[in-house]
Amino acid sequence: MWKRFKGVLVVVMFACGLASCNSAKNAAAPVPEAEQAVSVALKNLYMAASAAPPHSAEQQKIILQMATQAANGKELLLVMRAAVGVFPASPSSRESSAESRVRTLVTAKMLQFGTLDQLIEYALQYSVDPAYARRMIQRIFQLAGDSTNPRVWYRVKTAAYHLQVSDMERQAQIRAEQLAGR
Repeated sequence: MWKRFKGVLVVVMFACGLASCNSAKNAAAPVPEAEQAVSVALKNLYMAASAAPPHSAEQQKIILQMATQAANGKELLLVMRAAVGVFPASPSSRESSAESRVRTLVTAKMLQFGTLDQLIEYALQYSVDPAYARRMIQRIFQLAGDSTNPRVWYRVKTAAYHLQVSDMERQAQIRAEQLAGR
């Protein structure tokens, strides 16, 4: 009987090990964009932000609240679209601090939840703190992974160019040219 129990225990331990490896792989892959949805709560905040007085502290607070609640790439891009024009062009230190918090929060979450296309779109359309630029391009490289489509790698190159990560821009260019030359 003890031999059977040890055999079952070994099988269970092996299965748990496989499950943990599989979950680690899945944690690295974001939810596909087609499966992402914008929550009702975030839609309500979006509507509240658009109804708030332009450039007001109230509107900025709502945008920060949206950034805090966003939980996928689609929602994070919505937050950034909502933030366009909310923060004044010549901000005071308090206001620039609020904008900085929103951008930092959204960028950090995009690295975790954004798909390849969403990260590239984000890199091309919004300013990214230079401290996050290399990490963002590394994440884009990770998500592009084994893609054999040269167009994907040309888009990665363009994102690296916008984020001014020249060594990774060259790597993406070389990869795109290799794939295009097949």
